[in-house]
Amino acid sequence: MARLAVMIGVYLGSAALGLLAAAIAVDGFRVRVLGFVTTVIIYAIVQGLVTPWLARVTVERARYLVGLTGLGATLIALVIASWFGRALWISGLSAWAWGALVVWLVSSIAAIALPRLLVALGVEAARDPQE
Repeated sequence: MARLAVMIGVYLGSAALGLLAAAIAVDGFRVRVLGFVTTVIIYAIVQGLVTPWLARVTVERARYLVGLTGLGATLIALVIASWFGRALWISGLSAWAWGALVVWLVSSIAAIALPRLLVALGVEAARDPQE
């Protein structure tokens, strides 16, 4: 159970870092403070649901595009997250393109780095409940 909590925390944390990085780096990409947590949760849920489906469809129909499934899922998740509430606001085609790229890149790096950081900070017990 603790391992699941850590995995969910890493997933939400990487989504939060990706959205925050895009809000800082991309003109026209804004996330309101009051709705940030809601936006992160919606984005993470949609991303988690869309990625396996998009990967399966891509493998079946266009294998050469498999590498882009993460970026495509990020864009779909951003579109859906922007529909809920007024917390995520993306203006202009370049903001959508660059925002999706930044969110995807930063959240991918964070998803790799955060577990290692947590282990370094002493969360090893959560990874191996037998100890």
